[in-house]
This record gives sequence, structure tokens and C-alpha cells, in this order.
Amino acid sequence: MQLREFIQKMPKVELHLHLEGTICPQTAFDFMHRNNPSAAPLTPEQVRNLYRFRNLAEFIRGMRTVSNNIVEIDDLRRVTCELFGELRAQNVRYVEFDVALQKYIERGMSLRDVVETIHSCVPCQSGIDAYMIVNLQRDRGPQKAVEMVEAVAELDHPFIVGIGLSGDENRYRPGLFTDAFRIAREKKLHLTAHAGEAAGPASVWGALRDLKVERIDHGTQAIDDDTLVEYLVQHKIPLTQCLSSNLRLNVVENIASHPFYEFYRRGVPVTLNTDDPQVFGVSLTEEYERAASAFDLDRHQLGEIALNGIRAAFAPSKVRERVRTEMERELRELGAQIRSSIPGSAESAS
Repeated sequence: MQLREFIQKMPKVELHLHLEGTICPQTAFDFMHRNNPSAAPLTPEQVRNLYRFRNLAEFIRGMRTVSNNIVEIDDLRRVTCELFGELRAQNVRYVEFDVALQKYIERGMSLRDVVETIHSCVPCQSGIDAYMIVNLQRDRGPQKAVEMVEAVAELDHPFIVGIGLSGDENRYRPGLFTDAFRIAREKKLHLTAHAGEAAGPASVWGALRDLKVERIDHGTQAIDDDTLVEYLVQHKIPLTQCLSSNLRLNVVENIASHPFYEFYRRGVPVTLNTDDPQVFGVSLTEEYERAASAFDLDRHQLGEIALNGIRAAFAPSKVRERVRTEMERELRELGAQIRSSIPGSAESAS
């Protein structure tokens, strides 16, 4: 079996995926024509012009231009159902995707309706286990974050396993959101945060020390602090890395210069993810192909990285263990030699 075929068939895990970044061009086109025909693109292909950007600010503006056209509860149903069709085609066995719930509540949708609508799109008996992360957006401010966490805690829906934090790292330091994360921790919600993407190691330290997160979304610039890298290894802190996203947003000059492999080599539990696949024009399968090409990874290493994903998941332990066992079996059937303790995993870091 050629490596490309192996990557296409191998079981995968996606932990860093924004629902708002998965809207396909035809769907975005339909929403925009319904909402404001005079200002909408002329063809679905022209939607991609909105995703031509030179920096993080332009990226956010383009993404919001598209996602702000989700104005009805059925819009969320369509986007989510299309996402699961794509995941199933790539043999993604487990996914955690985050949702900017606050924006839909502000549009008059109820929290329960939004969560249950999205949850209803998880296909039964498809072989995919799925959970939601609530995306707290930094620019909404600390009080909105607290209110969102309190509402989610009161809802107490089993589909929601954690909260995350995204947005401008430089303008909104992690310490501003300690109350929201403290409440989430007390309510037994898992914790993650974007850090070390647009800002340096101090952003990662802040997420770890002030917010007490269990994993870091991106964490790319942690490589500039050896003490921090050692901390990540010692405390088994996973990094949900997104190579193509980092390239498009100028975090790295090219894929080969990305520190992903250095993290992996040194024992940091790294995972591969797409971030916003429609925005960055990449699938999870393609992300694995790019990593394999840039870092000369073999099928065994790729399988180990995929297993890092399920080990870093926020699902209940019974779900994690079941999915891990199924993935190990599939990987062995595909010819990958899976060891009991692997580089870059929580097990090898202990």
C-alpha cells in the first residue's frame, strides 16, 4: 500500500475545528443570496475570494462575512450535516468541534435549540463519535464569557465537553478570562485555549497558569522557549496543531519550517487538525499528506500522531478507550506498527 492510500484509509481524529470555518462555498452562496442578494457573490466559486487574506485581521473579517449569514436554526443544521458528510468520507473516527454559541444567542436563538439542533446532526451508527467545545471569543469580553459559561453549565448537555478561547491573543491576554475558566472547571468542563499562534510563549504560559487549560490550540510559538517545551512534555499538555492554517496566517514561512516535528521528536503530544478547512482550503487527509511530505513521516508515525488525538480528547474515558482500541486495530490492519508507548504521547511522557 502506498503512503497516500494509507493516509486516505487510516482512522483520524480532529480536535481543532471551528464549525464556522466549515461552510462550503455552495452553502455560503445560498445563505448570502437569501439574506442580501444585491451584495452576494455571483457564483459559489467567488465565495473563495472572501478567503484571500494577508493577516489575521483580514482572515477574521472574511470568515465573519461568511459565517454571519447563519441566521436561522436550519442554517446550523445544514452546515453541521454537511460537515459530518465530509468527516465520514475521510474516516474521521472522533471529532471535537467548537461553536461560537454567543453569536447565535444574540440573534435570538435559544441555547438549548442551538445545541440540540447541532447534536441532532451527529449521524447514528456512522462510526464517528462527536462532542462540542464552546468557543468563547476574546473580543466579546470577560463578562460575556462568564455569562456564556454559566448558561452552558445550567444547560448541562452531555454533548458539550469543554470550553475554548479564541481571538486576538495580543489584545486580550488569558488572565482576563480567569473567572470564566474557573467556573467551567468547577462545573467539570474541560479547558482549552488558542495560544502561541499570533503571540509568543508568554501567551501559552498565560493559558496554562492563569486558565489552567488541559491542552493548547496551536501552541506553535512555544518552540521558542525550551523551558516551556519541557513543561509541555512533563505535564503531558497536547498541542492541537494546524499546519496549513499557520502557513496561511504567516505564523511560519513554509510547512517544512513548522515546529510540528520538533515538538513530536521531543515528546510533546501533538495532533494534526484543519482549524477552518473551507477557509484554508485543506482537508484533514491533505493535512496528513502535507505533514508526511514535509517531515518524511512513515505510516507508523502517522498512526501514532492520530492516536495522540484520541488520547488528548475530552470525551468520557470509556469513549476514548473504545475509539483508541478500534483505531489501533484498523491501523494494524493497514500495516502500521503501533507500539504501546509512543513518542509524542501522554504515555511516553510519563
